[in-house]
Amino acid sequence: MTAITTAAANPDMDRFPVILAAATLFSIAVMPGAVTPGIVGAAAEAFQWPESRLGIFAGMFFAGFGLTGASAYLWIREVNWRVTCSIGIVLMGVTFALMGITENYRVMVSLMFFNGLSSGIFASPSITMLGDGSRPEKGFSTMIIVSVSSAAILLALFPWAGETAGFAGVVCLMCGTTLLTLLLIPVIPAGNKPAKKPAAAQTDSNVTDKSLISQPLLAHLVMVTFTMGFGGAWTFFERIAHYAELSPTATGYALAIGTLFGAIGAPLAAWFRRRIPMYYSYGITILFLVFTLLVLGWVTLTDMIYLVLVCSFQFWINAGFCLIMALTAEADKVGRFVALIPASESLGSVIGPVVCGFALELWGVTALVIVTASVFLIGAGVFTFVDRKDRALLEKRT
Repeated sequence: MTAITTAAANPDMDRFPVILAAATLFSIAVMPGAVTPGIVGAAAEAFQWPESRLGIFAGMFFAGFGLTGASAYLWIREVNWRVTCSIGIVLMGVTFALMGITENYRVMVSLMFFNGLSSGIFASPSITMLGDGSRPEKGFSTMIIVSVSSAAILLALFPWAGETAGFAGVVCLMCGTTLLTLLLIPVIPAGNKPAKKPAAAQTDSNVTDKSLISQPLLAHLVMVTFTMGFGGAWTFFERIAHYAELSPTATGYALAIGTLFGAIGAPLAAWFRRRIPMYYSYGITILFLVFTLLVLGWVTLTDMIYLVLVCSFQFWINAGFCLIMALTAEADKVGRFVALIPASESLGSVIGPVVCGFALELWGVTALVIVTASVFLIGAGVFTFVDRKDRALLEKRT
Protein backbone atom coordinates (compact mmCIF):
# COMPACT_ATOMS: atom_id res chain seq x y z
CA MET A 1 0.00 0.00 0.00
CA THR A 2 1.37 3.39 -0.90
CA ALA A 3 1.59 6.32 1.42
CA ILE A 4 -1.09 8.19 -0.42
CA THR A 5 -3.56 5.37 -0.06
CA THR A 6 -2.86 5.40 3.64
CA ALA A 7 -3.49 9.11 3.79
CA ALA A 8 -6.81 9.00 1.99
CA ALA A 9 -9.52 8.95 4.62
CA ASN A 10 -12.24 10.31 2.35
CA PRO A 11 -13.78 7.91 -0.21
CA ASP A 12 -14.87 10.92 -2.28
CA MET A 13 -11.27 11.19 -3.50
CA ASP A 14 -11.85 8.21 -5.80
CA ARG A 15 -15.01 9.65 -7.39
CA PHE A 16 -14.40 10.58 -11.03
CA PRO A 17 -16.08 14.05 -10.82
CA VAL A 18 -13.70 14.94 -7.98
CA ILE A 19 -10.70 13.58 -9.89
CA LEU A 20 -11.71 15.49 -13.02
CA ALA A 21 -12.34 18.76 -11.13
CA ALA A 22 -9.03 18.49 -9.26
CA ALA A 23 -7.21 17.62 -12.48
CA THR A 24 -8.71 20.64 -14.24
CA LEU A 25 -7.85 22.99 -11.38
CA PHE A 26 -4.23 21.85 -11.28
CA SER A 27 -4.03 22.04 -15.07
CA ILE A 28 -5.13 25.67 -15.07
CA ALA A 29 -2.79 26.47 -12.18
CA VAL A 30 0.22 25.29 -14.20
CA MET A 31 -1.15 26.41 -17.58
CA PRO A 32 1.26 29.37 -17.97
CA GLY A 33 4.06 26.81 -17.95
CA ALA A 34 2.32 24.52 -20.44
CA VAL A 35 1.70 27.35 -22.92
CA THR A 36 4.97 29.19 -22.27
CA PRO A 37 6.03 29.11 -25.96
CA GLY A 38 2.84 30.97 -26.93
CA ILE A 39 3.16 33.56 -24.15
CA VAL A 40 6.89 34.07 -24.74
CA GLY A 41 6.39 34.29 -28.49
CA ALA A 42 3.62 36.89 -28.10
CA ALA A 43 5.78 38.92 -25.69
CA ALA A 44 8.76 38.73 -28.04
CA GLU A 45 6.71 40.01 -30.96
CA ALA A 46 4.98 42.74 -28.95
CA PHE A 47 7.90 44.08 -26.89
CA GLN A 48 11.02 42.89 -28.78
CA TRP A 49 12.65 41.58 -25.59
CA PRO A 50 15.91 39.55 -25.96
CA GLU A 51 16.00 35.88 -24.95
CA SER A 52 17.57 36.61 -21.57
CA ARG A 53 14.68 38.89 -20.64
CA LEU A 54 12.15 36.42 -22.00
CA GLY A 55 13.69 33.66 -19.87
CA ILE A 56 13.47 35.77 -16.72
CA PHE A 57 9.89 36.75 -17.56
CA ALA A 58 8.87 33.09 -17.96
CA GLY A 59 10.82 32.04 -14.88
CA MET A 60 9.09 34.56 -12.60
CA PHE A 61 5.83 32.63 -12.84
CA PHE A 62 7.52 29.55 -11.44
CA ALA A 63 9.34 31.58 -8.77
CA GLY A 64 6.02 32.73 -7.34
CA PHE A 65 4.42 29.34 -7.90
CA GLY A 66 7.23 27.66 -6.00
CA LEU A 67 7.11 29.99 -3.00
CA THR A 68 3.45 29.22 -2.40
CA GLY A 69 3.93 25.54 -3.11
CA ALA A 70 6.88 25.23 -0.73
CA SER A 71 4.71 26.36 2.18
CA ALA A 72 1.97 23.82 1.40
CA TYR A 73 3.55 21.18 3.66
CA LEU A 74 2.48 23.32 6.63
CA TRP A 75 -1.08 24.25 5.68
CA ILE A 76 -2.36 21.74 3.13
CA ARG A 77 -4.35 19.64 5.66
CA GLU A 78 -5.52 22.60 7.74
CA VAL A 79 -7.31 24.93 5.30
CA ASN A 80 -10.68 24.78 3.55
CA TRP A 81 -9.76 23.70 0.03
CA ARG A 82 -12.83 25.28 -1.60
CA VAL A 83 -12.14 28.71 -0.11
CA THR A 84 -8.39 28.49 -0.78
CA CYS A 85 -8.87 27.48 -4.41
CA SER A 86 -11.43 30.23 -5.00
CA ILE A 87 -9.06 32.90 -3.70
CA GLY A 88 -6.19 31.64 -5.83
CA ILE A 89 -8.28 31.48 -9.01
CA VAL A 90 -9.58 35.04 -8.63
CA LEU A 91 -6.13 36.48 -7.90
CA MET A 92 -4.60 34.64 -10.86
CA GLY A 93 -7.29 35.96 -13.19
CA VAL A 94 -6.76 39.52 -11.98
CA THR A 95 -3.00 39.39 -12.62
CA PHE A 96 -3.60 38.20 -16.18
CA ALA A 97 -6.01 41.09 -16.74
CA LEU A 98 -3.46 43.60 -15.42
CA MET A 99 -0.77 42.23 -17.77
CA GLY A 100 -2.97 43.28 -20.66
CA ILE A 101 -2.83 46.97 -19.74
CA THR A 102 0.92 47.51 -19.24
CA GLU A 103 4.05 47.30 -21.37
CA ASN A 104 6.62 48.08 -18.66
CA TYR A 105 9.08 45.19 -18.30
CA ARG A 106 9.53 45.46 -14.54
CA VAL A 107 5.78 45.69 -13.95
CA MET A 108 5.20 42.73 -16.28
CA VAL A 109 7.79 40.62 -14.47
CA SER A 110 6.26 41.51 -11.10
CA LEU A 111 2.79 40.59 -12.35
CA MET A 112 4.08 37.27 -13.63
CA PHE A 113 5.59 36.60 -10.19
CA PHE A 114 2.26 37.39 -8.45
CA ASN A 115 0.50 35.26 -11.06
CA GLY A 116 2.64 32.35 -9.92
CA LEU A 117 1.96 33.05 -6.26
CA SER A 118 -1.77 32.99 -6.96
CA SER A 119 -1.68 29.80 -8.98
CA GLY A 120 0.25 28.00 -6.25
CA ILE A 121 -2.59 28.70 -3.83
CA PHE A 122 -4.91 26.30 -5.66
CA ALA A 123 -2.31 24.04 -7.26
CA SER A 124 -1.29 22.41 -3.95
CA PRO A 125 -4.83 21.42 -2.82
CA SER A 126 -5.71 20.09 -6.26
CA ILE A 127 -2.56 17.94 -6.61
CA THR A 128 -3.11 16.64 -3.06
CA MET A 129 -6.65 15.57 -3.97
CA LEU A 130 -5.26 13.57 -6.88
CA GLY A 131 -2.59 12.00 -4.68
CA ASP A 132 -5.10 11.05 -1.98
CA GLY A 133 -6.91 8.60 -4.23
CA SER A 134 -6.36 4.84 -3.91
CA ARG A 135 -4.67 4.85 -7.34
CA PRO A 136 -2.72 8.11 -7.57
CA GLU A 137 -1.28 7.36 -11.01
CA LYS A 138 -4.87 7.38 -12.35
CA GLY A 139 -5.44 10.89 -10.97
CA PHE A 140 -2.08 12.14 -12.24
CA SER A 141 -2.68 10.62 -15.66
CA THR A 142 -6.12 12.27 -15.85
CA MET A 143 -4.58 15.59 -14.85
CA ILE A 144 -1.94 15.38 -17.58
CA ILE A 145 -4.54 14.51 -20.23
CA VAL A 146 -6.72 17.46 -19.19
CA SER A 147 -3.69 19.73 -19.02
CA VAL A 148 -2.30 18.97 -22.44
CA SER A 149 -5.75 19.03 -24.06
CA SER A 150 -6.45 22.47 -22.58
CA ALA A 151 -2.98 23.70 -23.49
CA ALA A 152 -3.42 22.52 -27.08
CA ILE A 153 -6.68 24.46 -27.42
CA LEU A 154 -5.10 27.62 -26.00
CA LEU A 155 -1.98 27.32 -28.18
CA ALA A 156 -4.22 26.98 -31.23
CA LEU A 157 -6.15 30.11 -30.19
CA PHE A 158 -3.07 32.20 -29.37
CA PRO A 159 -2.28 33.16 -33.01
CA TRP A 160 -5.83 34.41 -33.45
CA ALA A 161 -5.77 36.27 -30.12
CA GLY A 162 -2.36 37.77 -30.96
CA GLU A 163 -3.47 38.96 -34.38
CA THR A 164 -6.65 40.41 -32.92
CA ALA A 165 -5.30 42.25 -29.87
CA GLY A 166 -1.59 41.49 -29.58
CA PHE A 167 -0.12 40.38 -26.26
CA ALA A 168 -3.20 41.78 -24.45
CA GLY A 169 -5.39 39.35 -26.38
CA VAL A 170 -3.26 36.39 -25.28
CA VAL A 171 -3.32 37.25 -21.56
CA CYS A 172 -7.03 38.11 -21.64
CA LEU A 173 -7.69 34.66 -23.09
CA MET A 174 -5.73 33.21 -20.17
CA CYS A 175 -7.72 35.37 -17.74
CA GLY A 176 -11.08 34.13 -19.00
CA THR A 177 -9.96 30.50 -18.97
CA THR A 178 -8.75 30.82 -15.39
CA LEU A 179 -11.91 32.43 -14.04
CA LEU A 180 -14.09 29.76 -15.67
CA THR A 181 -12.69 27.17 -13.26
CA LEU A 182 -14.60 28.83 -10.41
CA LEU A 183 -17.53 26.72 -11.65
CA LEU A 184 -15.70 23.61 -10.41
CA ILE A 185 -15.35 24.73 -6.78
CA PRO A 186 -18.61 23.07 -5.55
CA VAL A 187 -17.40 19.70 -6.90
CA ILE A 188 -14.21 19.44 -4.85
CA PRO A 189 -14.15 18.43 -1.16
CA ALA A 190 -13.54 21.03 1.52
CA GLY A 191 -10.58 19.04 2.89
CA ASN A 192 -9.18 15.64 3.73
CA LYS A 193 -7.45 14.57 6.94
CA PRO A 194 -4.80 11.87 6.59
CA ALA A 195 -5.27 8.59 8.40
CA LYS A 196 -2.84 7.69 11.16
CA LYS A 197 0.49 6.26 10.10
CA PRO A 198 0.47 2.45 10.24
CA ALA A 199 2.19 0.85 13.20
CA ALA A 200 4.58 -0.98 10.86
CA ALA A 201 6.04 2.30 9.71
CA GLN A 202 6.62 3.35 13.31
CA THR A 203 8.56 0.23 14.28
CA ASP A 204 10.91 0.09 11.31
CA SER A 205 14.66 0.43 11.70
CA ASN A 206 16.50 3.73 11.87
CA VAL A 207 17.42 3.45 8.20
CA THR A 208 13.79 3.12 7.22
CA ASP A 209 12.81 6.05 9.44
CA LYS A 210 15.37 8.20 7.68
CA SER A 211 14.09 7.04 4.33
CA LEU A 212 10.64 8.43 5.23
CA ILE A 213 12.24 11.84 4.58
CA SER A 214 15.14 11.11 2.24
CA GLN A 215 13.19 9.08 -0.32
CA PRO A 216 10.49 11.67 -1.07
CA LEU A 217 13.09 14.45 -1.05
CA LEU A 218 15.14 12.60 -3.65
CA ALA A 219 11.95 12.07 -5.68
CA HIS A 220 11.45 15.83 -5.57
CA LEU A 221 15.04 16.28 -6.78
CA VAL A 222 14.10 14.20 -9.83
CA MET A 223 11.18 16.56 -10.44
CA VAL A 224 13.50 19.57 -10.16
CA THR A 225 15.93 18.20 -12.77
CA PHE A 226 13.09 17.09 -15.05
CA THR A 227 11.38 20.48 -15.03
CA MET A 228 14.74 22.22 -15.53
CA GLY A 229 15.11 20.30 -18.77
CA PHE A 230 11.48 20.66 -19.78
CA GLY A 231 11.15 24.35 -18.92
CA GLY A 232 14.50 25.24 -20.43
CA ALA A 233 13.68 23.63 -23.77
CA TRP A 234 9.91 24.15 -24.03
CA THR A 235 10.08 27.89 -23.26
CA PHE A 236 12.05 28.48 -26.44
CA PHE A 237 10.44 25.98 -28.81
CA GLU A 238 8.63 28.82 -30.59
CA ARG A 239 11.85 30.87 -30.80
CA ILE A 240 13.75 27.92 -32.31
CA ALA A 241 11.10 27.66 -35.04
CA HIS A 242 11.36 31.43 -35.55
CA TYR A 243 15.13 31.23 -36.03
CA ALA A 244 14.62 28.39 -38.53
CA GLU A 245 12.29 30.75 -40.44
CA LEU A 246 9.30 28.47 -40.18
CA SER A 247 5.81 29.86 -40.77
CA PRO A 248 4.36 31.41 -37.57
CA THR A 249 0.98 29.87 -38.33
CA ALA A 250 2.49 26.43 -38.93
CA THR A 251 4.52 26.79 -35.74
CA GLY A 252 1.40 27.62 -33.72
CA TYR A 253 -0.46 24.62 -35.10
CA ALA A 254 2.55 22.36 -34.52
CA LEU A 255 2.75 23.42 -30.87
CA ALA A 256 -0.99 22.81 -30.44
CA ILE A 257 -1.05 19.45 -32.25
CA GLY A 258 2.12 18.26 -30.55
CA THR A 259 0.81 19.23 -27.13
CA LEU A 260 -2.45 17.38 -27.77
CA PHE A 261 -0.57 14.33 -29.04
CA GLY A 262 1.43 14.33 -25.82
CA ALA A 263 -1.71 13.37 -23.89
CA ILE A 264 -1.10 9.77 -24.92
CA GLY A 265 2.15 9.66 -22.97
CA ALA A 266 0.68 9.84 -19.46
CA PRO A 267 -1.84 6.94 -19.61
CA LEU A 268 0.71 4.80 -21.45
CA ALA A 269 3.25 5.43 -18.68
CA ALA A 270 0.60 4.57 -16.05
CA TRP A 271 -0.13 1.32 -17.91
CA PHE A 272 3.54 0.32 -18.07
CA ARG A 273 4.03 1.26 -14.41
CA ARG A 274 1.87 -1.72 -13.42
CA ARG A 275 3.91 -4.12 -15.54
CA ILE A 276 7.61 -3.24 -15.39
CA PRO A 277 9.79 -1.42 -12.83
CA MET A 278 9.28 2.32 -13.05
CA TYR A 279 12.96 3.07 -13.46
CA TYR A 280 12.99 1.06 -16.72
CA SER A 281 10.10 3.14 -18.06
CA TYR A 282 11.72 6.37 -16.92
CA GLY A 283 15.08 5.45 -18.45
CA ILE A 284 13.43 4.81 -21.82
CA THR A 285 11.57 8.11 -21.50
CA ILE A 286 14.75 10.09 -20.91
CA LEU A 287 16.63 8.42 -23.76
CA PHE A 288 13.89 9.38 -26.23
CA LEU A 289 13.75 12.93 -24.85
CA VAL A 290 17.49 13.37 -25.29
CA PHE A 291 17.30 11.95 -28.82
CA THR A 292 14.48 14.38 -29.68
CA LEU A 293 16.51 17.34 -28.44
CA LEU A 294 19.59 16.25 -30.37
CA VAL A 295 17.57 16.07 -33.59
CA LEU A 296 16.03 19.48 -32.83
CA GLY A 297 19.45 21.07 -32.47
CA TRP A 298 21.31 19.36 -35.28
CA VAL A 299 18.98 18.97 -38.28
CA THR A 300 17.62 21.52 -40.70
CA LEU A 301 14.05 22.10 -39.57
CA THR A 302 11.03 22.02 -41.84
CA ASP A 303 7.39 22.45 -40.79
CA MET A 304 6.84 18.66 -40.82
CA ILE A 305 10.06 17.77 -38.97
CA TYR A 306 9.26 20.42 -36.36
CA LEU A 307 5.75 18.99 -35.88
CA VAL A 308 7.14 15.47 -35.36
CA LEU A 309 9.69 16.74 -32.85
CA VAL A 310 7.07 18.65 -30.85
CA CYS A 311 4.88 15.52 -30.77
CA SER A 312 7.78 13.38 -29.59
CA PHE A 313 8.90 15.90 -26.98
CA GLN A 314 5.43 16.32 -25.48
CA PHE A 315 4.69 12.57 -25.54
CA TRP A 316 7.78 11.68 -23.51
CA ILE A 317 7.52 14.73 -21.26
CA ASN A 318 4.04 13.73 -20.14
CA ALA A 319 5.13 10.13 -19.62
CA GLY A 320 7.95 11.43 -17.44
CA PHE A 321 5.69 13.67 -15.38
CA CYS A 322 3.31 10.80 -14.68
CA LEU A 323 6.13 8.50 -13.57
CA ILE A 324 7.77 11.08 -11.31
CA MET A 325 4.47 11.92 -9.60
CA ALA A 326 3.77 8.21 -9.08
CA LEU A 327 7.28 7.76 -7.65
CA THR A 328 6.74 10.67 -5.25
CA ALA A 329 3.39 9.26 -4.15
CA GLU A 330 4.94 5.87 -3.41
CA ALA A 331 7.90 7.36 -1.55
CA ASP A 332 5.70 9.67 0.54
CA LYS A 333 4.94 7.66 3.66
CA VAL A 334 3.66 10.65 5.68
CA GLY A 335 1.06 11.98 3.20
CA ARG A 336 2.38 15.55 2.94
CA PHE A 337 5.24 15.50 0.44
CA VAL A 338 2.97 15.17 -2.60
CA ALA A 339 1.71 18.68 -1.83
CA LEU A 340 5.25 19.91 -2.51
CA ILE A 341 5.22 18.73 -6.14
CA PRO A 342 4.29 22.25 -7.38
CA ALA A 343 7.24 23.70 -5.46
CA SER A 344 9.67 21.21 -7.02
CA GLU A 345 8.24 21.86 -10.48
CA SER A 346 8.66 25.56 -9.89
CA LEU A 347 12.27 25.40 -8.75
CA GLY A 348 13.31 23.56 -11.88
CA SER A 349 11.11 25.72 -14.08
CA VAL A 350 12.69 28.91 -12.72
CA ILE A 351 16.25 27.73 -13.28
CA GLY A 352 15.66 26.09 -16.67
CA PRO A 353 14.30 29.04 -18.70
CA VAL A 354 16.74 31.53 -17.16
CA VAL A 355 19.84 29.38 -17.79
CA CYS A 356 18.69 28.28 -21.24
CA GLY A 357 17.68 31.84 -22.17
CA PHE A 358 21.25 33.01 -21.60
CA ALA A 359 22.68 29.90 -23.28
CA LEU A 360 20.50 30.41 -26.35
CA GLU A 361 21.31 34.11 -26.57
CA LEU A 362 25.09 33.64 -26.18
CA TRP A 363 25.84 30.29 -27.87
CA GLY A 364 22.77 29.21 -29.82
CA VAL A 365 20.50 26.17 -29.96
CA THR A 366 23.30 23.62 -29.49
CA ALA A 367 24.11 25.01 -26.04
CA LEU A 368 20.45 24.82 -25.05
CA VAL A 369 20.32 21.17 -26.14
CA ILE A 370 23.46 20.24 -24.18
CA VAL A 371 22.19 21.88 -20.97
CA THR A 372 18.72 20.29 -21.08
CA ALA A 373 19.95 16.84 -22.11
CA SER A 374 22.49 16.84 -19.26
CA VAL A 375 19.96 17.58 -16.52
CA PHE A 376 17.55 14.97 -17.92
CA LEU A 377 20.26 12.31 -17.64
CA ILE A 378 21.24 13.35 -14.09
CA GLY A 379 17.60 13.05 -13.01
CA ALA A 380 17.33 9.58 -14.54
CA GLY A 381 20.13 8.39 -12.31
CA VAL A 382 18.43 9.73 -9.17
CA PHE A 383 15.08 8.24 -10.23
CA THR A 384 16.66 4.80 -10.59
CA PHE A 385 18.24 5.03 -7.14
CA VAL A 386 14.97 6.06 -5.44
CA ASP A 387 12.79 3.47 -7.16
CA ARG A 388 15.21 0.60 -6.54
CA LYS A 389 15.63 1.56 -2.87
CA ASP A 390 11.87 1.91 -2.39
CA ARG A 391 11.38 -1.58 -3.84
CA ALA A 392 14.04 -2.97 -1.51
CA LEU A 393 12.40 -1.40 1.55
CA LEU A 394 9.00 -2.79 0.48
CA GLU A 395 10.43 -6.29 0.11
CA LYS A 396 12.09 -5.97 3.52
CA ARG A 397 8.78 -5.07 5.20
CA THR A 398 6.89 -7.90 3.56
